[in-house]
Amino acid sequence: MEKERVQKEVLREPPRRLIDSIRYLGPGLILSAAIVGSGELIATTALGARAGFTFLWIILLGCLIKVAVQLEYGRNCILYGQSSFQAWNTEKRGRILGLHWSVIIAFLFLISMFIGLAGVIGGAAQVALSIFPGIPIPVWILLVALFIALPIYRGKYKAVEVIATTLNMIFVLAVGYCVIAVQGTIYSFGLSDLTEGLKFQLPPGALALAIGAFGITGVGSAEIFTYPSWCLEKGYARWTGPADGSEDWIRRARGWIRVMRIDALVAMVVYTITTCAFYILGATVLQPQERLADGNELIVQLSVIFTEVLGQQAWFVFMIGAFAVLFSTVFSNAAGYSRLWTDFFVEARLIPSNDQERRRRSIAIMAWVLPIVWGAVYLTFQKPLFLVVFMGISNSLFLLVVAYKAIVFHYRNIDTELRPSQVYRLFFWLSVISIGLMAAWALYSTLGS
Repeated sequence: MEKERVQKEVLREPPRRLIDSIRYLGPGLILSAAIVGSGELIATTALGARAGFTFLWIILLGCLIKVAVQLEYGRNCILYGQSSFQAWNTEKRGRILGLHWSVIIAFLFLISMFIGLAGVIGGAAQVALSIFPGIPIPVWILLVALFIALPIYRGKYKAVEVIATTLNMIFVLAVGYCVIAVQGTIYSFGLSDLTEGLKFQLPPGALALAIGAFGITGVGSAEIFTYPSWCLEKGYARWTGPADGSEDWIRRARGWIRVMRIDALVAMVVYTITTCAFYILGATVLQPQERLADGNELIVQLSVIFTEVLGQQAWFVFMIGAFAVLFSTVFSNAAGYSRLWTDFFVEARLIPSNDQERRRRSIAIMAWVLPIVWGAVYLTFQKPLFLVVFMGISNSLFLLVVAYKAIVFHYRNIDTELRPSQVYRLFFWLSVISIGLMAAWALYSTLGS
């Protein structure tokens, strides 16, 4: 009786009005903070600098097409109360050492991210070094890692949501203003430039960067895979309650799925506008410049997108904003990956599924381990653009598995009243097919090179 009373107290009716739904947003904004940084500031701007407006269509495709798969993961989470690792490991066939083969691939992907995210933490350290040049970059790496871990290791969701969203919005507003201001300079662009970027052209010389940009711009495979964890911590699944098939449960499920969709779409609007802004600045301001050199001066070179438009006095503004957006990216990813690694440990039976104390301890440990390892990898390579492009290609390949599992979720047996509409199903399949084609392109290019 006591258990039933507690369960009813946890349940919550979803908001009916759009304006009331806004205060329940959050998971998508955390993902947006993880997205806006590595892909936008580094890979997208560099792609614009190398290819001009030619690849604008890839940027838009990368931002818009993958959200349907994200929605499928969020929907599955709300209906069944499962993280991605839990959902992937429910299948009985195709198991290796007690784990489903997809979980093994996800584990390998997490390993690869030790390399990819090194470029982001290195970029943040570069910015800090440019502002305060008296401190060596290894010390900045350590300081950045420290400030990343401190708010995360306690495992509190709200702290992650507030910090990530605030840092993200700082640079979003700055880069948006810069795109408007560029129209008053010699780097102004017109409708013909935008049209040129929508012709589906594939010029030689920037193929690997284009694949990486598709994988890392918009919501990537890592963000899609992490999204259910944030939906769980926000409370969507808990407020819906266990799937008992009752009319009350169907009503709550439908309502919280609607809120989740708003959350994902708002985040999509934010990162699409920001990504296009970065790409346009790269294509207009940086493309006429000399080729970007990868290394410790990369961020300084990228600062031209502000100083050439707003004057040399904008250099400091750019650097502060660049640090905010790179820090928010690595911060949000550290928070997400600390949970993903913990979920993996649970599925691998290294942590009992019902031991919440050991789960919190694992998140705390990984919150320290991840940024330190990323920093060490960066100091080994010191090529942030290479590391970020590597992360993008890994994301593109991992998207194949993420998309396949989304199909499994899409056709999972549920109440007919909660099945998606035909319009949504069409958009979902367009998303899956586009992801498959791009991932196959990435695989072919990688193996053929």
